[in-house]
Amino acid sequence: MPRIPIFLSDLCLLRDLFAPNLRLVVIDPHERLTGIVHNNFDFIDQFKSEKEAFYADLSHSNLFGIVVGTDIKDSISPFGYINNPDGTMRWIFPTDGSSTAYLSLYNSATLKAKIYTVITRMAWHLGQGKRLASGIIRVQQKLLNQVKQHCNVTNSEDISIFTGTRGETRKVVLEIHQGNQTSGFVKIPITEISTALVTNEIEMLKELNKYDFTTLSLPTVSKKIHGHARLSNVKPSIIISADRITAIHIRAMADLFAISHDRKSVESSNAWKTIQDNLEWLKRDLLLSNGLDPKKINSLIKLLRKLYNTIPTIEKISLSVSHGDFTPWNMYCNEQRLFVYDWEMARNGIPMFFDLFHFTYQSCILQQRKNYNAVNESINSWKQQPLVQQLTQKYSINLVLHEQLYLLFTASHYVRQYIGEKELLMQSHWMIDTWISAIEHSLESMKNPT
Repeated sequence: MPRIPIFLSDLCLLRDLFAPNLRLVVIDPHERLTGIVHNNFDFIDQFKSEKEAFYADLSHSNLFGIVVGTDIKDSISPFGYINNPDGTMRWIFPTDGSSTAYLSLYNSATLKAKIYTVITRMAWHLGQGKRLASGIIRVQQKLLNQVKQHCNVTNSEDISIFTGTRGETRKVVLEIHQGNQTSGFVKIPITEISTALVTNEIEMLKELNKYDFTTLSLPTVSKKIHGHARLSNVKPSIIISADRITAIHIRAMADLFAISHDRKSVESSNAWKTIQDNLEWLKRDLLLSNGLDPKKINSLIKLLRKLYNTIPTIEKISLSVSHGDFTPWNMYCNEQRLFVYDWEMARNGIPMFFDLFHFTYQSCILQQRKNYNAVNESINSWKQQPLVQQLTQKYSINLVLHEQLYLLFTASHYVRQYIGEKELLMQSHWMIDTWISAIEHSLESMKNPT
C-alpha cells in the first residue's frame, strides 16, 4: 500500500489545536513527512519516556496517531481527514457513525461543489463514507475532551474540524453537531492577524444583533469560554441559489444602510484613511519571493496611485456598515431572507454598495472564472434594479465614485497582504489581473465620458 505523505504544517496545526506550546515529536520510520521548513521538532524511531511532548506517530501507511506523553493505552477516537488538491488537510471528521455534518463547513455555492456534496452524502448513506477519507487520525481521547471542554462543547455533541486556508489569516473552525444537525461553530485563530479578525467578528455581531432586521439574518454569539465564543448556525432548512445579486441581497443592504448610514467627505471617511495607509506602505522597496509578477505588481500600484489622484476628496459620500467579504460562499438565501456569516472583515464607515461590488468581483472571477468584462456587465445589470435606484437617490450615492473607492480600498489591501504571504493561491493572480483591467477601464472612462 502506498504511504500517504503528511505535511509538517498540518502536524504543527494539530499540535497547536490539541496541545499548544508542547514540543512536536515525529515518529516517521517510513519518511512520510513532507514540507519541512524549519527544525523546531524532533525525529525519533519509537516512543520515548518524555511526558511533555506531542507525539505524531506516522508508522503506518494510511493513518497516524497523535498523543501527549507516552500513555498510548489511553482510549482513542478515530477521525477521517480529507485533503486539499495539494495534499494538505482540509477537513477532519469523526468516522464512527454515518454523519455528513462536516459538510456544514462547506458552502456548496458552485455546481462542482454541489455535485461533490450530493456524492458525499450518498456515499455516507450507503455506508461508504470512510472511503472518501484521504487517511485516518487516531486521536487520544483526553486530547479530544480537552478541546471540547475549552470550546464549550457538551458530551453529547461531536466536532468536525476545518483546518482553514493557508496564509496570515488562517484559523481552525470547529463545527459542533449532533448527528447531522449542526448547532454552531467555534473559530480558533492561528496567527495574530486571524486573532484580530475573529475578535472583530465577535464584537461586530454583538452590536448588529441589537437590531431587528427585516431581511438580513446573522449568527448569534455565546459568552466566551476559555477565550472562545460559539457562533450559531444560520443555515436555513430550505435554500435557494444566492450566486447572483437579487432583490433579497439589495434589501439586506438596505437593512444595514438604515441602521448605520452616515455622510462625510471622502477624505474624512475610514475607508480613505485605510487607502492612504495601504498606498503609503506600497511605496517601500518590495521584495517579491512568492511567485508574484513584479511587472504586474508595479503596474497595479501605478494604476492605484493614478486613480487615487483623480478622486474628489472633498465630495460628500454615503457610508454604512460593510460586511467586508460579502460573497456567495459566506451566505445562504431563502425566499424571504439572506443569512450572512463570516463577519471578520466587517467595518463601519465604508462607502455604500461596497458589499455588492465585492460580491460581483469575487463571484465572477473566483466562482465563474470570467474576466472584467463579465464583472462590468453584472454590475450594470444590478444597477438597473428599482431598489438600487431608490437607494441611490435616497442616499445621494455616486455609484461610479463608490466603485472607484472600492477598487482602491480592496486592491491596495489585498496586494499588501499578498506581498507578505509565503505562498499564494492561484486565485490571487486572477484578482490582480482583474483589478488592473478594472482600474484601466475606470481611468479610460473618465477620459471619454459617455
